[in-house]
Amino acid sequence: MEKKEPTTAEREQLRAALRDALKEMGNTVYGQLTVDAPDDDQEELDLSRPEIPLSWLTACKYAVEELDALADRYARTAGSRGANYAELGAAWGISRQAARKRWSGAVNILSERANKEPVHFEAFDGEARVSFHPDAGGWYWIATAANGQVRELEGEHHDTSEEAAAAAGAFLAANTGR
Repeated sequence: MEKKEPTTAEREQLRAALRDALKEMGNTVYGQLTVDAPDDDQEELDLSRPEIPLSWLTACKYAVEELDALADRYARTAGSRGANYAELGAAWGISRQAARKRWSGAVNILSERANKEPVHFEAFDGEARVSFHPDAGGWYWIATAANGQVRELEGEHHDTSEEAAAAAGAFLAANTGR
């Protein structure tokens, strides 16, 4: 799926719709605040008072909470239908790792495992194994170099098997002598 960014006009339209909805909710909150105010026979709202923009701010707080809940729902739905963390991150404008942290468990692990077969290779008189780690959502490696050194990638994962293999290969190349 090609990612399409909204145009400036579309963003302005969204901003105006949100502003109108939030002002309406804020005005309702303000109305509830003024119901308990002493009756001074004034029908008009005093727009110079801080209560009105504060009520709009309150409406924004709840809107952010609701938008976060919707984003969580949409991310989990996309993940259950085959999207991976890289795609979720791209849609949200964050990295794969940040998407995994934000929406932990959103991606269907079975689809993440698809095409994630371990890779074993020999190079520089050593050997390495590159595997996908579903809990971390990335690729890791373990290698035994020609000089007998063994290294396992800990706490760090690569986005692709190719990146992990390149890192393992660099380790093997750097440890050829005994």
